[in-house]
Amino acid sequence: MESDKESQRPVLPQDLFRNELTWMFYEMCKHRFPWVVSCLCLVAGWVVAQMNFTYKNMLVSDMTAGALFGCALVWPFVRVRYLKFYPNTTELVQQVLESNPEVDIEKWAEIANRLNIYFYQEHLWSTPHFFFNNQHVQLVFKDNVLRPYLEGKLDDITDMDKIQSANCYLQSLNEKFELLLKVNLPEPVLNSELPRGTHRNKFSFYAAYLFVGFMVCYYQALTLLMIVMAFILNFFLLLINAILFQYLTLRIYQDSYCTLYPQMDIIRAMNFLAIIIKVSPGKEPVKWDQIARYMNQYLAEENNGHSTNIFLDGKHCLNCYKTCFEPLSTNNGPSKYCDLKEIVEGTQPSVNGETN
Repeated sequence: MESDKESQRPVLPQDLFRNELTWMFYEMCKHRFPWVVSCLCLVAGWVVAQMNFTYKNMLVSDMTAGALFGCALVWPFVRVRYLKFYPNTTELVQQVLESNPEVDIEKWAEIANRLNIYFYQEHLWSTPHFFFNNQHVQLVFKDNVLRPYLEGKLDDITDMDKIQSANCYLQSLNEKFELLLKVNLPEPVLNSELPRGTHRNKFSFYAAYLFVGFMVCYYQALTLLMIVMAFILNFFLLLINAILFQYLTLRIYQDSYCTLYPQMDIIRAMNFLAIIIKVSPGKEPVKWDQIARYMNQYLAEENNGHSTNIFLDGKHCLNCYKTCFEPLSTNNGPSKYCDLKEIVEGTQPSVNGETN
């Protein structure tokens, strides 16, 4: 196993590359097929652009060429990212069964390191850097094993190992959550000030709101423009552009909406749900403000006082729950927290005001 000799910690791509973007670019450069497709899109875009000389309306060919050039730029990233998150999970399941990592970060890092070496040696991947870090391998396990298990999509015979690994993981998770419920809340923090008192609105508190809002509005406007131009010019190839821009709008929103709230790993998310059960806020804004204070105190301690990874107020806290956790009860939540489905179902009565 590749490891740091001083700390005996597995060395993962996050230790070798400056950031996740440079790692992804390196991985993209090592795969030829996505670049072949991109080159074909570039050639097609160039051919369409030359039609400016034959089309009476240059806007049509320019927009079509722009869409093809856009596909050429995006395709390598989309292709490699898909392969990264939907690999063969047979060896991953075996590693989880053998290690029983639960929520131990170090154990997940060891699994990621072993799988990186395995995929490379077995010629399943062209580099020994398949998983970027422990969170990456956890997300793949959740998306390919836990979510299908919770949705009842696994076969009792052919997917026995997946079912067993999912059961072991969820059992350890529930045991951990029961321990968190037994921990008393810290000293009252009702007098502590929420960021709402020093910020005019959420846009001045989280810059991500502005970025996500701008990108969604931008691509939505382009979608409407393509549809209108298609009917005005009777050139329905522009509808392909509209579909592309609409897809980009949905992907940006889907991938970014969770970043509008404090970033929490599985342990922090479980603490969040445990605090909700203890406070049992129902629909009372005052109690949600109280939860926001407890969470801000907890997150500040975990993040060494990092001031932006906290809640603006109780409403922000409630929106976070409704966006990231509540949909899990209907199998529509983010894969990042899909393993908390049963815990969220137990939290719902406290949010709906159904407890004493």
